[in-house]
Amino acid sequence: MGKRKTIGLLSEGDNALLEGIMTEAVMQAGEQYDFNVLVFQSLMTKPTYAEGTLSNSVVKGESAIYRLPDYDKLDGIIILGELLRTDVMREIVEQAQEHHVPVVNINNFQEGCYHVSFDDVVGMKDMVLHIIREHGCRDIVFLSGFEGNKESMERENAYKEALQAEGIPFLEDHILYGEFYLRSVDAVKKYLESHSLPDAFVCANDAMALFVIKYLEDKGYQVPDDVLVTGFDHLQDSDEYRPSISSVERSVFEAGTGAVDILRDLWDGKTPPQELRIPAHLVLQQSCGCMRETVRDVYEMNRVKSLRITERDIFIRNISDMWRDFLMVENMEELLKVACQHLSFFEWDQVYLCICDDIFGRGLDDEDARRLGYSPSMVQVRYHKDFGPEFENVFYPDILPSLDLQGSERQQCIFIPLYMKERTIGYMWIPLKHHMAQISMLYTFLTTVNSAISDFCLLREKDSLVDKLDSMYVRDALTKLYNRFGMQRYVDKVLEVARRDGKRVMCIALDLDGLKPINDNYGHAAGDNAIVQVANALRQASERREVCCRSGGDEYLVFGIVEHDNDAQNYIRRVEDYLDHYNEMNNWPYRVACSCGHCVRPAEEVHSLEDLVTEADQLMYEIKVRKKTLRQ
Repeated sequence: MGKRKTIGLLSEGDNALLEGIMTEAVMQAGEQYDFNVLVFQSLMTKPTYAEGTLSNSVVKGESAIYRLPDYDKLDGIIILGELLRTDVMREIVEQAQEHHVPVVNINNFQEGCYHVSFDDVVGMKDMVLHIIREHGCRDIVFLSGFEGNKESMERENAYKEALQAEGIPFLEDHILYGEFYLRSVDAVKKYLESHSLPDAFVCANDAMALFVIKYLEDKGYQVPDDVLVTGFDHLQDSDEYRPSISSVERSVFEAGTGAVDILRDLWDGKTPPQELRIPAHLVLQQSCGCMRETVRDVYEMNRVKSLRITERDIFIRNISDMWRDFLMVENMEELLKVACQHLSFFEWDQVYLCICDDIFGRGLDDEDARRLGYSPSMVQVRYHKDFGPEFENVFYPDILPSLDLQGSERQQCIFIPLYMKERTIGYMWIPLKHHMAQISMLYTFLTTVNSAISDFCLLREKDSLVDKLDSMYVRDALTKLYNRFGMQRYVDKVLEVARRDGKRVMCIALDLDGLKPINDNYGHAAGDNAIVQVANALRQASERREVCCRSGGDEYLVFGIVEHDNDAQNYIRRVEDYLDHYNEMNNWPYRVACSCGHCVRPAEEVHSLEDLVTEADQLMYEIKVRKKTLRQ
């Protein structure tokens, strides 16, 4: 038995009509021919980016999902159209070529790929010929998309060819431009101000057909009794609207199977065509008069809609509850647990969330450590409906789940990005069958999770910045001890606790010996070092969370709660021992030493901080003078 083949399917957006149907075709082929299907799909669409709705930073976050595939494990790649930006497409194709993996692109030309394309011209021409030959239409108005747009021009030309084939003169004023959306109403309204009602409006997409029918019915016309209206694309809404829209449907499923056939030929050593063109076909329904509505049709349509509305309402409540629960979390682990709890709505067997390690607050700003958008270590959250979430650390390049591609069961799963603008948060993966069944709700769920993680990270970064700014306000930049502002903030708390508990407080005043000679003889770097070493000695000597301050250039103060009068002397001894050890170990040409004075008082007898400082400072000064006298 040979190695099971694995196809990587790359797509974008949430267009269930195109991407969903083509994905379904590839999945069915996988079942038929026993190969794996791994789908890597973004949440956005290239038209959205091209129209300026998406920023480059968002596209960068979206595009990270396309860097996730391990090309050494893929035997073929199918790209469904364009992927956000040309450079993203080019990078994928270059990576595939480097690993000798063939690429088939559906509905978009890209150098280095085999191609499957749709022949829209045939389908549109057949629709116009249909309403001429079967319904006797002669006065036909064509509602195009954007003037000069490639798809608009192709469908316009198909309309003209059909008229010519039937000997009907083409009239320039019979082409209107509805820009594929609401402008179609304005175009029809303006046309009818100077023309009589035509036999038919042929629209370049279903959305315009829906708007045109609504406008005509508001004006008292009946479709198809008074005028025929047709569309293009065969959207789901066009089936459910009344009258249902006669449309041209691209053979999307056939395009998916055609792409698979090209890869199979390549695997078998055959030479497939460089391009495979798939003609569109007609879906003839009520708006052209080919189908009449029955009571059963209405009943079934209402039943399906009712179920869909009920499911949607339950889902909206679930999303609202999830967002409420997000507001209560204290850390990223809790947030992900909440997300997993609300995944129970989908009733999936298991789901994986793979989150970049730095999103949890470890090295949050270390973007240089990332590889292709992902951190070297990831946290994999496995959710199983029976066991709840489980957390496991995984490491690059093994940031994809452990998929047994050659096991007894085929692997069919989808990977979807989690990101915060250009910062990749990670990805989610689920079995592909679940993605196909609940695609729109899945994307809404992921958008909410993305937003919650983004908000949490931004809030944490803001709090971190506030802490840094506060630290800069209360701490000395050189020694990182408290400055005078910090001393005033925290010493009052020391006095408060000591008075409450009936304790004593100590104040130690310290002064670095000989700072000026050190600066004059060895430079200010040596002087700064001496200042820092005294600060280190104070931290090392602290055993009861004493408040240590740099109160001046070479002056320090220490405050703390003590049990006995000799606790202050023991603190000073620890400081001196630290400095003696430092001098002995480093053998600098200068010694780091300090003079210390202290006082200890019952907290209830301390009326002001200044009284303590003055007493300790006076004793320190006396000791310093005594040292100078001895040196003389």
